[in-house]
Amino acid sequence: MNCRVCNSEMDPFLRISSAGLDEAFLDDALRKELPELKLQRCRQCGCLWADDARQDEETLVAAYKRVSDSYFEATDNDPRYQKFYKWIEQLLKVHVTGRTILDVGCGDGTFLSTLSDEWSRHGVEPSISGARLAQQRDLDVTCATLDATTKSYEVDLISALDVIEHVVDPHSFVKSLKLALRKGGFVLLLTGDADAYPARVAGPQWSYLRWCGHISVFSKAGLQQLLESHGFEVLAARRCEHPSSPGAVAWWRVHLLEPARRALGRNKSWYPFWRDHQLVIARLK
Repeated sequence: MNCRVCNSEMDPFLRISSAGLDEAFLDDALRKELPELKLQRCRQCGCLWADDARQDEETLVAAYKRVSDSYFEATDNDPRYQKFYKWIEQLLKVHVTGRTILDVGCGDGTFLSTLSDEWSRHGVEPSISGARLAQQRDLDVTCATLDATTKSYEVDLISALDVIEHVVDPHSFVKSLKLALRKGGFVLLLTGDADAYPARVAGPQWSYLRWCGHISVFSKAGLQQLLESHGFEVLAARRCEHPSSPGAVAWWRVHLLEPARRALGRNKSWYPFWRDHQLVIARLK
Protein backbone atom coordinates (compact mmCIF):
# COMPACT_ATOMS: atom_id res chain seq x y z
CA MET A 1 0.00 0.00 0.00
CA ASN A 2 1.37 3.40 -1.02
CA CYS A 3 0.19 6.87 -0.01
CA ARG A 4 -2.91 7.95 -1.92
CA VAL A 5 -1.59 11.50 -2.20
CA CYS A 6 2.15 11.34 -2.89
CA ASN A 7 2.54 7.60 -3.63
CA SER A 8 5.32 7.25 -1.04
CA GLU A 9 5.89 4.16 1.09
CA MET A 10 3.89 3.61 4.26
CA ASP A 11 4.63 2.37 7.77
CA PRO A 12 2.25 0.67 10.23
CA PHE A 13 0.90 3.28 12.65
CA LEU A 14 -2.15 2.04 14.55
CA ARG A 15 -3.75 -1.32 15.26
CA ILE A 16 -6.57 -1.67 17.80
CA SER A 17 -9.48 -4.03 18.35
CA SER A 18 -12.92 -2.70 17.49
CA ALA A 19 -14.37 -4.67 20.40
CA GLY A 20 -13.67 -1.90 22.91
CA LEU A 21 -15.01 0.93 20.75
CA ASP A 22 -18.44 2.40 21.42
CA GLU A 23 -19.78 4.35 18.45
CA ALA A 24 -23.22 4.61 16.86
CA PHE A 25 -21.71 4.08 13.41
CA LEU A 26 -20.04 0.83 14.50
CA ASP A 27 -23.07 -1.47 14.59
CA ASP A 28 -23.01 -5.26 14.89
CA ALA A 29 -22.90 -5.78 11.11
CA LEU A 30 -19.86 -3.54 10.64
CA ARG A 31 -18.13 -4.88 13.74
CA LYS A 32 -18.19 -8.39 12.24
CA GLU A 33 -16.43 -7.11 9.12
CA LEU A 34 -14.05 -4.92 11.09
CA PRO A 35 -12.49 -6.83 14.02
CA GLU A 36 -9.51 -4.45 14.00
CA LEU A 37 -8.82 -0.85 13.01
CA LYS A 38 -5.51 -0.53 11.21
CA LEU A 39 -3.87 2.62 9.90
CA GLN A 40 -0.65 3.20 8.00
CA ARG A 41 1.32 6.45 7.89
CA CYS A 42 3.02 7.95 4.83
CA ARG A 43 6.76 8.41 5.30
CA GLN A 44 6.75 11.53 3.12
CA CYS A 45 3.63 13.64 3.69
CA GLY A 46 2.44 12.16 6.99
CA CYS A 47 -1.10 11.28 5.89
CA LEU A 48 -2.78 8.27 7.49
CA TRP A 49 -4.80 5.67 5.58
CA ALA A 50 -6.95 2.77 6.75
CA ASP A 51 -5.58 -0.66 5.87
CA ASP A 52 -8.50 -2.88 6.79
CA ALA A 53 -12.09 -3.69 5.78
CA ARG A 54 -12.86 0.03 5.63
CA GLN A 55 -11.12 0.19 2.25
CA ASP A 56 -14.29 -1.30 0.75
CA GLU A 57 -16.49 1.66 -0.18
CA GLU A 58 -19.66 -0.45 -0.41
CA THR A 59 -19.14 -1.58 3.19
CA LEU A 60 -18.93 2.02 4.36
CA VAL A 61 -21.90 3.29 2.34
CA ALA A 62 -24.06 0.48 3.69
CA ALA A 63 -22.98 1.32 7.24
CA TYR A 64 -23.81 5.01 6.81
CA LYS A 65 -27.24 4.18 5.46
CA ARG A 66 -27.93 2.15 8.60
CA VAL A 67 -27.03 4.81 11.18
CA SER A 68 -29.80 5.92 13.52
CA ASP A 69 -30.79 9.40 14.63
CA SER A 70 -28.48 9.05 17.63
CA TYR A 71 -25.46 9.26 15.30
CA PHE A 72 -26.18 12.96 14.82
CA GLU A 73 -25.48 15.19 17.77
CA ALA A 74 -28.13 17.72 18.69
CA THR A 75 -26.01 20.82 18.03
CA ASP A 76 -28.74 23.35 17.22
CA ASN A 77 -28.55 25.09 20.57
CA ASP A 78 -24.91 24.36 21.34
CA PRO A 79 -23.18 27.77 21.49
CA ARG A 80 -19.85 26.22 20.50
CA TYR A 81 -21.25 25.06 17.16
CA GLN A 82 -23.18 28.27 16.59
CA LYS A 83 -20.05 30.35 17.17
CA PHE A 84 -17.91 28.06 15.01
CA TYR A 85 -20.33 28.07 12.07
CA LYS A 86 -20.70 31.84 12.22
CA TRP A 87 -16.90 32.14 12.12
CA ILE A 88 -16.85 29.92 9.04
CA GLU A 89 -19.51 32.05 7.34
CA GLN A 90 -17.55 35.24 7.94
CA LEU A 91 -14.42 33.60 6.54
CA LEU A 92 -16.36 32.49 3.47
CA LYS A 93 -17.59 36.01 2.83
CA VAL A 94 -13.98 37.20 2.64
CA HIS A 95 -12.97 34.69 -0.04
CA VAL A 96 -16.05 33.37 -1.83
CA THR A 97 -18.03 35.07 -4.57
CA GLY A 98 -21.56 33.84 -5.21
CA ARG A 99 -24.00 32.56 -2.62
CA THR A 100 -25.16 29.15 -3.85
CA ILE A 101 -23.88 26.42 -1.54
CA LEU A 102 -24.03 22.64 -1.64
CA ASP A 103 -23.16 20.96 1.66
CA VAL A 104 -21.84 17.46 0.97
CA GLY A 105 -22.40 15.02 3.82
CA CYS A 106 -24.62 17.62 5.45
CA GLY A 107 -25.81 15.31 8.24
CA ASP A 108 -28.94 16.67 9.88
CA GLY A 109 -28.48 20.07 8.21
CA THR A 110 -27.24 22.00 11.25
CA PHE A 111 -24.55 23.91 9.33
CA LEU A 112 -26.87 24.82 6.46
CA SER A 113 -29.60 25.99 8.82
CA THR A 114 -27.10 28.22 10.63
CA LEU A 115 -26.15 30.16 7.48
CA SER A 116 -27.83 33.51 6.88
CA ASP A 117 -30.68 33.88 4.41
CA GLU A 118 -28.43 35.35 1.72
CA TRP A 119 -27.34 31.80 0.83
CA SER A 120 -29.22 29.47 -1.52
CA ARG A 121 -28.75 26.22 0.41
CA HIS A 122 -28.67 22.62 -0.83
CA GLY A 123 -27.30 19.38 0.60
CA VAL A 124 -26.63 15.71 0.01
CA GLU A 125 -26.42 13.17 2.82
CA PRO A 126 -25.91 9.37 2.47
CA SER A 127 -27.68 8.37 5.68
CA ILE A 128 -31.45 8.00 5.62
CA SER A 129 -31.89 9.37 9.13
CA GLY A 130 -29.61 12.37 8.53
CA ALA A 131 -31.35 13.34 5.30
CA ARG A 132 -34.75 13.00 6.95
CA LEU A 133 -33.72 15.21 9.88
CA ALA A 134 -32.36 17.83 7.46
CA GLN A 135 -35.55 17.76 5.38
CA GLN A 136 -37.53 18.34 8.56
CA ARG A 137 -35.72 21.71 8.74
CA ASP A 138 -37.23 22.54 5.31
CA LEU A 139 -33.83 22.19 3.65
CA ASP A 140 -33.31 20.97 0.08
CA VAL A 141 -31.41 17.81 0.95
CA THR A 142 -31.14 14.62 -1.10
CA CYS A 143 -30.37 11.24 0.47
CA ALA A 144 -27.37 10.14 -1.59
CA THR A 145 -23.65 10.51 -2.02
CA LEU A 146 -22.57 13.25 -4.40
CA ASP A 147 -21.38 10.85 -7.08
CA ALA A 148 -24.59 8.78 -6.90
CA THR A 149 -27.26 11.49 -6.78
CA THR A 150 -29.54 11.89 -9.78
CA LYS A 151 -29.61 15.65 -9.26
CA SER A 152 -27.23 17.90 -11.16
CA TYR A 153 -25.61 20.89 -9.48
CA GLU A 154 -23.64 23.93 -10.58
CA VAL A 155 -22.97 25.86 -7.40
CA ASP A 156 -20.63 28.62 -6.24
CA LEU A 157 -19.42 26.77 -3.16
CA ILE A 158 -19.27 23.18 -1.94
CA SER A 159 -18.75 22.63 1.76
CA ALA A 160 -17.68 19.31 3.24
CA LEU A 161 -17.36 19.55 7.00
CA ASP A 162 -15.98 16.45 8.70
CA VAL A 163 -16.45 14.48 5.47
CA ILE A 164 -13.27 13.88 3.47
CA GLU A 165 -11.81 11.75 6.27
CA HIS A 166 -14.68 9.31 5.65
CA VAL A 167 -13.99 8.62 1.95
CA VAL A 168 -11.96 5.71 0.60
CA ASP A 169 -10.71 7.43 -2.55
CA PRO A 170 -10.05 11.15 -1.97
CA HIS A 171 -9.19 11.68 -5.65
CA SER A 172 -12.60 10.45 -6.80
CA PHE A 173 -14.21 12.57 -4.09
CA VAL A 174 -12.48 15.77 -5.24
CA LYS A 175 -13.37 14.98 -8.87
CA SER A 176 -17.03 14.72 -7.88
CA LEU A 177 -16.76 18.13 -6.20
CA LYS A 178 -15.39 19.66 -9.39
CA LEU A 179 -18.29 18.33 -11.44
CA ALA A 180 -20.80 20.11 -9.19
CA LEU A 181 -18.95 23.46 -9.18
CA ARG A 182 -19.30 26.34 -11.58
CA LYS A 183 -16.12 27.60 -13.23
CA GLY A 184 -14.06 29.41 -10.63
CA GLY A 185 -16.10 27.87 -7.82
CA PHE A 186 -14.89 27.21 -4.29
CA VAL A 187 -14.62 24.33 -1.83
CA LEU A 188 -14.60 24.48 1.95
CA LEU A 189 -13.13 21.48 3.78
CA LEU A 190 -12.95 20.81 7.50
CA THR A 191 -11.05 17.72 8.62
CA GLY A 192 -8.50 16.46 11.11
CA ASP A 193 -4.89 17.65 10.88
CA ALA A 194 -2.28 14.92 11.35
CA ASP A 195 0.37 17.69 11.42
CA ALA A 196 -1.12 19.53 14.38
CA TYR A 197 1.06 19.58 17.51
CA PRO A 198 -1.54 17.82 19.71
CA ALA A 199 -1.95 15.06 17.09
CA ARG A 200 1.81 14.56 16.71
CA VAL A 201 2.32 14.33 20.47
CA ALA A 202 -0.58 11.90 20.85
CA GLY A 203 0.59 9.68 17.98
CA PRO A 204 -1.49 6.48 17.78
CA GLN A 205 -3.34 7.59 20.95
CA TRP A 206 -5.00 10.53 19.19
CA SER A 207 -8.72 10.03 19.86
CA TYR A 208 -9.55 11.19 16.31
CA LEU A 209 -8.20 7.84 15.10
CA ARG A 210 -10.49 5.65 17.20
CA TRP A 211 -13.57 6.78 15.26
CA CYS A 212 -13.92 3.97 12.77
CA GLY A 213 -15.29 6.27 10.07
CA HIS A 214 -12.02 8.23 9.96
CA ILE A 215 -10.15 6.34 7.25
CA SER A 216 -8.32 9.15 5.41
CA VAL A 217 -6.50 11.46 7.80
CA PHE A 218 -4.62 14.27 6.11
CA SER A 219 -1.62 16.31 7.03
CA LYS A 220 -1.76 19.97 6.02
CA ALA A 221 0.73 19.36 3.21
CA GLY A 222 -1.10 16.25 2.04
CA LEU A 223 -4.48 17.98 1.79
CA GLN A 224 -2.99 20.91 -0.10
CA GLN A 225 -1.20 18.56 -2.50
CA LEU A 226 -4.44 16.67 -3.12
CA LEU A 227 -6.37 19.83 -3.96
CA GLU A 228 -3.64 21.31 -6.14
CA SER A 229 -3.32 18.07 -8.11
CA HIS A 230 -6.94 18.58 -9.20
CA GLY A 231 -6.60 22.20 -10.24
CA PHE A 232 -7.52 24.00 -7.02
CA GLU A 233 -5.70 26.96 -5.52
CA VAL A 234 -5.70 27.10 -1.71
CA LEU A 235 -6.81 30.57 -0.62
CA ALA A 236 -6.97 30.06 3.13
CA ALA A 237 -5.83 27.35 5.52
CA ARG A 238 -6.58 27.66 9.22
CA ARG A 239 -5.67 25.30 12.02
CA CYS A 240 -8.64 25.30 14.34
CA GLU A 241 -10.35 23.68 17.26
CA HIS A 242 -13.36 21.50 16.50
CA PRO A 243 -16.47 22.67 18.36
CA SER A 244 -16.75 19.23 19.99
CA SER A 245 -13.29 19.63 21.55
CA PRO A 246 -13.01 19.34 25.35
CA GLY A 247 -10.29 22.00 25.08
CA ALA A 248 -6.73 22.67 26.19
CA VAL A 249 -7.19 21.82 29.87
CA ALA A 250 -8.46 18.31 29.08
CA TRP A 251 -5.62 17.70 26.61
CA TRP A 252 -2.87 18.90 28.94
CA ARG A 253 -4.33 16.92 31.84
CA VAL A 254 -3.91 13.72 29.82
CA HIS A 255 -0.44 14.72 28.64
CA LEU A 256 0.91 15.67 32.07
CA LEU A 257 -0.55 12.64 33.87
CA GLU A 258 0.51 10.11 31.23
CA PRO A 259 4.01 9.45 32.71
CA ALA A 260 2.38 8.61 36.06
CA ARG A 261 -0.10 6.26 34.38
CA ARG A 262 2.73 4.50 32.60
CA ALA A 263 4.67 4.13 35.87
CA LEU A 264 1.60 2.54 37.46
CA GLY A 265 1.29 0.10 34.57
CA ARG A 266 -2.04 1.42 33.36
CA ASN A 267 -3.22 1.45 29.77
CA LYS A 268 -2.25 4.37 27.59
CA SER A 269 -4.70 7.24 27.56
CA TRP A 270 -6.49 8.59 24.51
CA TYR A 271 -5.69 12.23 23.91
CA PRO A 272 -8.86 14.31 23.39
CA PHE A 273 -9.47 16.79 20.56
CA TRP A 274 -7.68 20.13 20.91
CA ARG A 275 -6.66 22.39 18.01
CA ASP A 276 -6.16 19.34 15.80
CA HIS A 277 -8.38 20.27 12.82
CA GLN A 278 -7.79 22.21 9.64
CA LEU A 279 -10.15 24.40 7.66
CA VAL A 280 -9.30 24.97 3.99
CA ILE A 281 -10.90 27.21 1.38
CA ALA A 282 -9.76 26.60 -2.22
CA ARG A 283 -10.79 27.94 -5.62
CA LEU A 284 -11.05 25.93 -8.81
CA LYS A 285 -8.75 27.55 -11.37
